[in-house]
This record gives sequence, C-alpha cells and structure tokens, in this order.
Amino acid sequence: MADDDEEDCLLAAEAFAESGARAAFSCVLDGIELMQHLSARSLSQTGELPNLILLDLNMPRKDGREALREIKADPALQHIPIVILTTSKEEKDIAFSMKAGAESFVTKPAVFEDWVEIMKSLARSWLVRCSDQS
Repeated sequence: MADDDEEDCLLAAEAFAESGARAAFSCVLDGIELMQHLSARSLSQTGELPNLILLDLNMPRKDGREALREIKADPALQHIPIVILTTSKEEKDIAFSMKAGAESFVTKPAVFEDWVEIMKSLARSWLVRCSDQS
C-alpha cells in the first residue's frame, strides 16, 4: 500500500489481518518510496513483487497519479494489479485512474468494519486471481 496517511496504513493493515487474507502487507508513504520499493524488488534475485498495489492518489513528493503512470509504463511492473484507494470521489480522478490502467477505484471507508469488508473483497478478487496465475 502507498499512502501518506499513516493512520490509514495502520487501519488497512489491521483490516487486512482481520479479513483473513493470507499475504504479506506493507505500506510506504509516497510514490517515491513505492517506486524505490518496487525497483529494489524487481532488481533482486529473490525479491518478489507485490501481487497487488493499493494506491492513494494524493501524496507528497510523487503522487499516486505519477506512480500509476510510471508503473504501467514499466514492462517489469505493468502486470501488477493496482487498486486506487483514496478519499476522492471525483469523477475526473476515477476516469484518470481507469484510463491510466488501474484495475479498480475504491473510496476509503469511514469506519473500521468497512475497511475489513473492503480488504476481504480485495483479497477475494485480486489475491486469489494472482495466485491462480502463478
């Protein structure tokens, strides 16, 4: 997950654990950290790329829009599914995200129970698909 809001990272991590999903969960705080993380893993012999990226749009230094374009333009990374997870409900953000290659657009929930439901849904939809393709 790439999100500059550390509380949202903690909520998402707790909700992910509560959802019963069987995968590692990690969080970086902006697009630059995300790209460094992905680059280090793609260059490493043993590093595995993530099966799914949860990406906030509004972050400092390099925002989610820039990171999304960069990932989808990189042949080594473009296969990774990206779900936009953001506070935005703007039609222009949804349209941009889908056109740029995001697989889904989800507005961040307000209560923890909804975070858990979103994580369950994402795990069912994306982590199962990824393991089937392996």
